[in-house]
Amino acid sequence: MKKLYMIDGQEMTVKEIAAMLGISVDALHTRKYKSGYSYQALVNMYRANAFGNVHDKWPRHYVDGEWITLGQAAERVGVSPKTIRNWMYERRKATGVNPMLAEAVAHYRKYKTGELKRYRGSKGKQYWVKGEYLTFTEAAAKYHTSINSLRMYVRDHRCSLNTAVRKLEERKATQAEKEIIGILFGG
Repeated sequence: MKKLYMIDGQEMTVKEIAAMLGISVDALHTRKYKSGYSYQALVNMYRANAFGNVHDKWPRHYVDGEWITLGQAAERVGVSPKTIRNWMYERRKATGVNPMLAEAVAHYRKYKTGELKRYRGSKGKQYWVKGEYLTFTEAAAKYHTSINSLRMYVRDHRCSLNTAVRKLEERKATQAEKEIIGILFGG
């Protein structure tokens, strides 16, 4: 006995559904199991041209009454697609099913309305540098160098941030002296 699915009020087999849409049974199975949608939803998507064309490989999701891509959803809520993917992955069910994109969009809309507050992270660790406590970022800005050069100097020389700032300033002073002497004596 063949399994029948209700499509537009008619009972149809998977083979009949695929024939109606003009695709192979394998393509229909792939769409069904990758998306998690019912056959009726897939038929509606094909009718609405929600899958795009041959060159449009991005899957569509039903959000706010229309079929949109992950990138379009991210644009609407003002975050990156990677942020939404990470949010969905973190909330994956034990069965391995991710939440729907509409749930992610609703979650990030709450930030826009102020219903949820974003956690901005902790302040960096502070170190004693020339008489005050500074983070690597603050020290780099104050002493006109990059954060990476400070971090690399501390790592490579196994010294404190204070020592790194002092040595980098000495190096800059030495380079400035050489440039001045070069200008004065034409060398």
